[in-house]
Amino acid sequence: MSGNGDMRRSGEFDTGLWSRFDARLTLVIYVRLLSTVFLVAGLLRWATILGFGIPGGDFLALSSPVIVATLFFAVADLVAAVGLWLLASWGTVVWMISALTETALYSAYNPQFGHNYPLMVFHIGTVALYAVLSAYYERTRDRL
Repeated sequence: MSGNGDMRRSGEFDTGLWSRFDARLTLVIYVRLLSTVFLVAGLLRWATILGFGIPGGDFLALSSPVIVATLFFAVADLVAAVGLWLLASWGTVVWMISALTETALYSAYNPQFGHNYPLMVFHIGTVALYAVLSAYYERTRDRL
């Protein structure tokens, strides 16, 4: 008799996919993946500073705005990567500043930097997905 009642109760809670969805774990995995992407991006920028991937290998031959932006993002991307990996709130702030600044550079200052639409879509998409996952996590956390 108690077996049937237990089955009905457990069935009530397991009715859909969303009941088994762990918002916190998903958010942690997402932030750690973002951390890895920004770590690679930061290391690639340092490779550019060291002359790899530049015709002639002379970083200082680039235009001043490109040099300043490369130096800024070389530091900001690595700091954001560490902060995101540690799940620190300052890591999220540095990541948002870096992502939105780079999006602004490619959209507003395209004569100096050109257009990089895939990178702009990536940054806007990652920020939007983070906002959705964070909102869902906060909503489910309040129910517990």
